[in-house]
Amino acid sequence: AAPDDQYLARRSANTRQQIRRSDREFGDLIFETATDRESALAWFEEMIPLHQATWTARRKPGCFANPFFAVFHRALIARGWDRGEIALHRIRTPERTIGILYNFRFRGRELTYQSGFAYDTKRPRLKPGMTCHRLAIEAAARAGLSCYDFLAGADRYKRSLADSQENLEWL
Repeated sequence: AAPDDQYLARRSANTRQQIRRSDREFGDLIFETATDRESALAWFEEMIPLHQATWTARRKPGCFANPFFAVFHRALIARGWDRGEIALHRIRTPERTIGILYNFRFRGRELTYQSGFAYDTKRPRLKPGMTCHRLAIEAAARAGLSCYDFLAGADRYKRSLADSQENLEWL
């Protein structure tokens, strides 16, 4: 998948460099969107160990440490699939999965929710999160969605990949 030059042009020079270098080092990238409930649920299962590996490496439990979390989301995916409210994307090379994004779709927007990435501590130039979200942002734009929303949080990758931000007020 070739990067969308319009989207990348709006990123900082540092972000453009990180994404392009990561994409080059990964090689051939394949972006897939689940087309049926069964593949969505299978990719969700594939995402869980990727997600957990990241959090356990940080000495944190990760959200799937609580078994109810996965049970709840399996039911949510199953129920929301036919209404078009669920989007699961798998990004891979011909050899392996590098990331899975579990997102929601609502009112013409794609809302990021959960992810799992295959980080390689021996290759820090690989940025699976940046690469995966960039591809999903471009796919959302091609699909005519109005926004790819990172939801709450001020993580650096969100600021680097987003065109704008909105304040979330808790009352």
